[in-house]
Amino acid sequence: MSFLRPDLADLPAYRRPPEPPTGLRLHMNEAGSDWPAAAREALLARLHTLPFNLYPERQEELTERLRKRVGAPEGGLLLGPSSGALLDLVAMAGLSFGDTVAIPDPGFSLYPMLVRRNGGQVRKVPQGTGFPLEPWFEALDCRQVWLTLPNNPTGAWVSPEELEPLLAAAAARPVPPLVVMDEAYAEFAPATHRLAVDRYPNVVLLRTFSKALASASWRLGYLLGDPALVSKLATLQLPYSIPAASLEALDVALDFAPTFEPAVRALPERRDRLAASLPSHRAAPSAGNFIHVTPDPSDALETEGIKVRRLPGTGAARLTIGTEADTGRVAATLGGKLPAPVPRATRRLLVLDIDGVLIDADRSFMEAVARALAECRPALPWSDGAYRAFKRLGGYNNDFRLAAGALALAEAYGDVDLQPVVEGAEGRSFVELEARIQALEPSAQILVQKHYADTIQLERPLTTLAELQATGWELAVLTGRPPEELDLAWRVLGFQLPAVCDAAAHLRKPEPAGLLQLADAFRAEEVVFAGDTIDDARCLHAATELKPEVAWRFAALGPDRARFAAQKDIQFDSLRDLLPMLNQELP
Repeated sequence: MSFLRPDLADLPAYRRPPEPPTGLRLHMNEAGSDWPAAAREALLARLHTLPFNLYPERQEELTERLRKRVGAPEGGLLLGPSSGALLDLVAMAGLSFGDTVAIPDPGFSLYPMLVRRNGGQVRKVPQGTGFPLEPWFEALDCRQVWLTLPNNPTGAWVSPEELEPLLAAAAARPVPPLVVMDEAYAEFAPATHRLAVDRYPNVVLLRTFSKALASASWRLGYLLGDPALVSKLATLQLPYSIPAASLEALDVALDFAPTFEPAVRALPERRDRLAASLPSHRAAPSAGNFIHVTPDPSDALETEGIKVRRLPGTGAARLTIGTEADTGRVAATLGGKLPAPVPRATRRLLVLDIDGVLIDADRSFMEAVARALAECRPALPWSDGAYRAFKRLGGYNNDFRLAAGALALAEAYGDVDLQPVVEGAEGRSFVELEARIQALEPSAQILVQKHYADTIQLERPLTTLAELQATGWELAVLTGRPPEELDLAWRVLGFQLPAVCDAAAHLRKPEPAGLLQLADAFRAEEVVFAGDTIDDARCLHAATELKPEVAWRFAALGPDRARFAAQKDIQFDSLRDLLPMLNQELP
């Protein structure tokens, strides 16, 4: 008599392929080197005093630290004991018996076992050594779609722009599949798919600390997704599933995150040098920390004590990229010579506000707010001065909130000139009226947007796409406009850029989440954010505290810049004045 499910009777266990007991480990996609000495000593000091007799209690605290650092909404991040364990949780929570999961072929060897052990069926989507998207459109009738970008074992990757039609098609289905984006190797790719999570509630993203933070032994990963979904997954996670030592390791690793970055940043260039230096082998284009090589060089490498991952039945092997010395040894063993490192270009990102930076929208928004207030409260005196006083106060970057704030103040103070009231607030933003402001905002939004449909005619662009592209920087937008008004901005500008807009509370400036997401999406090392309000400045400075390994600079623009620029910020009258300076030494 069997006490197990019949469908599990022939399910093979996950077993690592046979391998030599010693040698250079280039078969497991681990980081090529261990923790920096200072980080290791800091962790060992903590472990020396860690009480072994107590349950681990820091998961909630470190989830919150990580959530803020990656720019996720409250409840939108789940920390787990490896990204594989979190993927197992997603399968368990989302699959009914017989449901189908689309996975890449070739793909991560653990996927079929995870699907089958949770009662699902596998549909393999043929990929070869690339990542063609056409077959995935035919798989959108599956319950879940697992996309591995970069893919394992090939390293194939597609850009966010290329993937967008597939995500849009999935979201548009009557019953959208859950799209699981496994980004275990994202830090080695040209960009990440981070921005898809907030835009599509049917998308979740998985990350690991095993690779970029050299923490494979601590078995940690995290999941990002819609808070409503993540909260349900969290209820299914076993309590105390992450050991206390692993939680301490994560805390220390985040403290020392800047010291891990140089090794991560250097790896893609070394990977590409190795791929180009093999005289008798072909390496498929890779965006991971490994290369897929044909014909299979395993015998030659293992003779020299170098372990690689054989890929049976394919005539290929997967080689992890190790240190410079290790990679040179691989090249020499295969008859090549690793070229010397070449200078690597810094990944630089220019983030732009729209209103007052890309578009002259002051008259348009001031007029829309004025008309909305006149319609809702005709006796209220209102002026451009009152509008600008709200902007200088901070916390009112969004004009729906500004209109709601004016209405709440009018209820509290009567129909009086609000400009001196706001100017006398001295930065406290009327916190005692916050609940009322939030209650008024939905109706204020309807009114402002109604009038904005007419006043948008007053807007004009302040730059061109050619001027922006001439800087050579990557370009993105962070705006207080909601999605529907962002679409109107593209019409005024005549072009579009990757953007984060005011689509949720955590993306509303001065919250730093939008900037953090953009830095992640572009793998940026240096970010200049050009804004024209105190909320823009506060957003940048908050991001600096949360992710110090990025070189952040705020460019304060416009006639009011002296009011909100800090000493370390750069100041220009307009965006056109800033652009020529970006490739010079900024003051």
